[in-house]
Amino acid sequence: MFKHYKKTHMEEFVEELYIDNDINDPEDITIENLSTKLSIPILSAPIKSRGHETETGNRYMALDDRLSRSQQRYYFLHELCHILRHAGNQVTLPEDFVRYQEEDSDQFALYALMPFFMIDKITLSGNLNQAIDQLSYVFSVERSLAKKRYDQILRREYEWEFTRSLSENARREVSDNMAEEKGIRFFVYYDDSGSYDGPTQMIVSVDEKTLIDYREIELPISERLPEIEQDELEGFGGVTVSQGDVICFDGKVTLQLHQLLFKHGLSKRKFVLQMRDIEMLMEKDRLLMQRFS
Repeated sequence: MFKHYKKTHMEEFVEELYIDNDINDPEDITIENLSTKLSIPILSAPIKSRGHETETGNRYMALDDRLSRSQQRYYFLHELCHILRHAGNQVTLPEDFVRYQEEDSDQFALYALMPFFMIDKITLSGNLNQAIDQLSYVFSVERSLAKKRYDQILRREYEWEFTRSLSENARREVSDNMAEEKGIRFFVYYDDSGSYDGPTQMIVSVDEKTLIDYREIELPISERLPEIEQDELEGFGGVTVSQGDVICFDGKVTLQLHQLLFKHGLSKRKFVLQMRDIEMLMEKDRLLMQRFS
C-alpha cells in the first residue's frame, strides 16, 4: 500500500527481531508471547516497570500491575529496548544520555507495537480517521498511538512526493567542478593550526538523484578519504550540518539526507560535518551499548 516508505535502521532492527522469533502477525505481539520467545521472565507487582540484564546475560523484567494491560504491553516494549540496546545505571549516566535512552525506547515501542512489515499487509481505508481506527483495532493499541504511527508513515510518504516535486520543478546552477560529479563523494580537511588529532571536518558532496532517492547515507568513518586544502574548503560553499542531521545507531553513522532536503531543497548538495560532533555521537552510541557492572 505504501510504495515509497523507507524504514529506519531501528524499524529494520525490530522487524529482524520479530521475524527471527516467529512473530509475524499483530496477534503475536503479546507480553506472554514475547517474554517466552525472548526468554525474559516477568514479575508483576505494584512497582515502576523496569528491565534488567545480569552480568551472565540473564534478563528479567518487572511490570507495574497497576497499569492497564495495554499500558503494560507498551512499557514491556519500552523496557525491552533498554535491555536490548541500552546499558548502564541511569542514576549514574549523564542527563542527556538518559533522555536519549528514553526517547529511543519510546520510538522502539511505537515501532514494535505496529511494525511496518505488518501494517503493509493491511488494506487501510482512504479515510484518515477510519484508517487510524483500523490500526487501533488490528494492533490493539490506543487510538492516540495509532494516530501517531499513521501520521509518521504518511509524513514519510509525503517526503517522497515532496522530493519528486522538487526534482521536476527545481533548476540548479553548477558552481564548481566538484558539484558536477555524479553520485556521492567524501573528503576530509585537516586543520593544522589546532590541536585536534585527525581530520577536523568531513565534506560530503551528493548529486541530485542521490539527494532525492536516499533517505540517509552511511558515512565512511573508518576509511581513508581524499584530503582537500584550506582554499578548496573555503571555496566549497557547503552547508554546515548540525548534530541533529547525523544519527549513530549500532555503530553505523548516517547522514539524514531527507532532513537536509527539507531544510535546503535541491540548491544545497554539499555538506560540511564537524568530526568532533560525529565522535561525540559515536561515543554516546558506544556507551549505550556497553554493559556496565
